[in-house]
Amino acid sequence: MVRLSRSDASGSGRAGRFISSPVAAATLGNGLRIRVAPMTHARSVTVSLGFATGSRYESADEQGIAHLVEHMLFKGTARFPTAQVISEAIEGVGGILNAGTEKEMTTYWVKVASEHLELAIDLLADMATAPRLDDDELEKEKKVVLEELGLAQDAPGEWVHQLLSELLWPDQPLGREIAGTEETVMAQTPASLARYLRRTHGLSNAVLVVAGDALPDEVVSLASARLGQASGPSPVWERAHGLGGQPRVVTETRATEQAYLALAGYGLPRGHPDRYALRVLNSILGDGMSSRLFLEVRERRGLTYDIASYLVNFHDTGAMSIAAGVEPERTTEAIEAIIGEITKLRDERVPDAELRKIKAYLRGRTLLSLEDTSSVASWWSSPVLLGHEERTPDEVLDLIDAVHADDVQRIANDLLAPGSFHLAHIGPPIAHDALLRPLMG
Repeated sequence: MVRLSRSDASGSGRAGRFISSPVAAATLGNGLRIRVAPMTHARSVTVSLGFATGSRYESADEQGIAHLVEHMLFKGTARFPTAQVISEAIEGVGGILNAGTEKEMTTYWVKVASEHLELAIDLLADMATAPRLDDDELEKEKKVVLEELGLAQDAPGEWVHQLLSELLWPDQPLGREIAGTEETVMAQTPASLARYLRRTHGLSNAVLVVAGDALPDEVVSLASARLGQASGPSPVWERAHGLGGQPRVVTETRATEQAYLALAGYGLPRGHPDRYALRVLNSILGDGMSSRLFLEVRERRGLTYDIASYLVNFHDTGAMSIAAGVEPERTTEAIEAIIGEITKLRDERVPDAELRKIKAYLRGRTLLSLEDTSSVASWWSSPVLLGHEERTPDEVLDLIDAVHADDVQRIANDLLAPGSFHLAHIGPPIAHDALLRPLMG
């Protein structure tokens, strides 16, 4: 028997708290986890079926298989035999069907008017449990994936982040391109895809999330009927091994109008207790047009059109990264300005007024992001798949509000020490020492 439990996501009821009905949780006998987040104002539902697997779970000769599998699940199933039948089933009722492969999770989702909830669950269930993996379709889809990979390589502002990942986590899954290589993609067969699916897409390794105009009991009933079959094992991942020591630089020479920079130091695993302090620090440094990097490097010095910092977090490691596009002849000056702002975070306590402003910014962005059913589905799916605490938006905002200026400065000194940043560069030729010297702090 499946039992529904409910956690109150409505908060204390004071003005400005997140408004939602309680989130219902259930687990089927085969281990499939279910979360239902009713949104009383919605007329639609987003149904998300996610798996705790991604490119991190690939062997070297499988590189790109997770992404290729994601594509192939759209190419036909037992009950929806072709890509056209699949797309027409959802688009025929005005819905949206999509998916995404990341390094530690893969998610398939449908957004439809709530009267088509059963169709959405039915289709996702068939995609996950009964894909056709047709050989002819696979050969065609390999070419599509390689076109996608080529587009990424042709966009230096995007590809520089891949170079940075390879620099941080060399010769291991976290550092590899999610789409794979031409050699590894072309080597895959229906049999290799089927083996990967058996290893990674067991229902005990999945979570079904429904957000919007939905009744929890109805969702559990539909899931039990379509996703209640026996499940497989959970996959394993390779532990990350970053390189310590002196700053490292990788550069790719291209005749571009701008030089593209991506800098990073190692960050925190996603479950680390200091992750909220790091989130505040990142927002102060480079999240938005009122951040320190934007105001100093762009507005005051005119060194770049666009600059931002961002965080990546994995099971056992992470990174804090900064990306910018600069005039090639001002590359060294821009790196020096970036390092200067990092140094200020280590050496100077964040003023109380700035800290209050950043917390208000994070609160507003969080609440604005949760007005759509797809965003709410993602909120509840990610922690289940990635194995950390399931917290309501209000609980997360309270933890951010509890961050003190001393916490920010401590994290800055722990993670952003002199010489801890590494650099990827794409652009016109530049001396290696010119890129390395500013990183020494």
